[in-house]
Amino acid sequence: MLAVILIFAGIASAGGLIAALAGGFEGWAIVAGITVVVLFAAAFFAVRDGARRRAREVDTVVYSPDNTDQLFDVDPNTGERTPHRD
Repeated sequence: MLAVILIFAGIASAGGLIAALAGGFEGWAIVAGITVVVLFAAAFFAVRDGARRRAREVDTVVYSPDNTDQLFDVDPNTGERTPHRD
């Protein structure tokens, strides 16, 4: 969610940059240009951190056949079933 907000803020800053350039405000154009670069870089790092965090999460599926006394953990990548441990 943070990355989406940063991307939208970067797009808004890019609009401000274009408006500052069109209006001839050289100082504000420099400030807006730096802001655009910083916001898009922060969005890139937020997306990368989120992907790295999701990759570390373990997503095991607990499978229960007709008998509730038997529970199995199913590895989503290989489909291998192992006895469930609490």
